[in-house]
Amino acid sequence: MKELIIPAARRMKTNSRLYLAYELTETVRDYYWHLVQQHEEKGIHFEKLRISQPFRPRTTGPHSQNHRINGFIQQICMATGNDFDVMKYYLKKRAISRGYPFKTAPDGEPVPYSESEISVEQASALIEEIQQFAAENGIHLKEDPLGIL
Repeated sequence: MKELIIPAARRMKTNSRLYLAYELTETVRDYYWHLVQQHEEKGIHFEKLRISQPFRPRTTGPHSQNHRINGFIQQICMATGNDFDVMKYYLKKRAISRGYPFKTAPDGEPVPYSESEISVEQASALIEEIQQFAAENGIHLKEDPLGIL
């Protein structure tokens, strides 16, 4: 294991101004100590830290944001005859103006993130863009078109 991403750690105040402490959740604590032991065996006494705001991944499973995104895009594709992957990419690019995250390609073009990398809020921005596109094109979206969720 070379890297462990800790999605949320509580910052703790210490009595000393020289140390900063974080409380890890039980689920990642054991993985963290395993990584530390590997470093110690190699004589490594430092870790690279990246500090950022906690991240709430988009929801998955039945009745989730993930199902809603893909289900709505499927309905749009059936109504327009467009390819699913092409339509999904197009809608993600449109959602950039709403805050959907992207990387920049070598030619300067924005490349939207995969859904596996987005937060609840970013997924909501994509859903709103999908719904707007459908409304602009006279496509009525159904929450559960096949009645299986």
